[in-house]
Amino acid sequence: MKNMKNRGKIVVAVVAMCLLCIADVSAAVQKILSVDLQKVFESYEGAKAVNAAFSEAVAAAEKELKEMGDALTKLQEEICALNERAENAALLDAVREKSRLEIEEKMEAFRVKEGEFIQFRQDLNKRFAERKNKEFTVQIKAIENAATIIAKAKKADIIINKIPSTLYVDDSLDITQLVIDELNSKQK
Repeated sequence: MKNMKNRGKIVVAVVAMCLLCIADVSAAVQKILSVDLQKVFESYEGAKAVNAAFSEAVAAAEKELKEMGDALTKLQEEICALNERAENAALLDAVREKSRLEIEEKMEAFRVKEGEFIQFRQDLNKRFAERKNKEFTVQIKAIENAATIIAKAKKADIIINKIPSTLYVDDSLDITQLVIDELNSKQK
């Protein structure tokens, strides 16, 4: 019986402490704002400019890759034509032998160009991935800085990313347009 009374006192003490903690937490209400990062990225003029430049670089690289691919195709066509000559029984043996030698030379050139093409494409993919990551990091930092300026001006404690259809945030707490305006004001 004495054990039950002690347990009861402990439970009452724990509940009382919990209620005191809840009172302290509710007294220190935090101001929370939201920002829709996807919308910021879509409306941020700096990001648009960077993405346009990136797209131009990708288009130029694709053009260069196409030219290299066209050169490979041309070599392949030349090899096929030489192969036909080398197998044409109507031609002199000397002409057919010369064609076989040319085939060997062209095949070696084809292998070299094919290796260059593959290496070039791999290097491009790596370089573009690094560039995209670097540019993304710079854009995120700019967005963080703009959001921080707005948060401080509104005396907010926390900013959350408003993810459409997964999180409800009252529109009065949304600073997305303010962040976009802050970012774009620095672009002019």
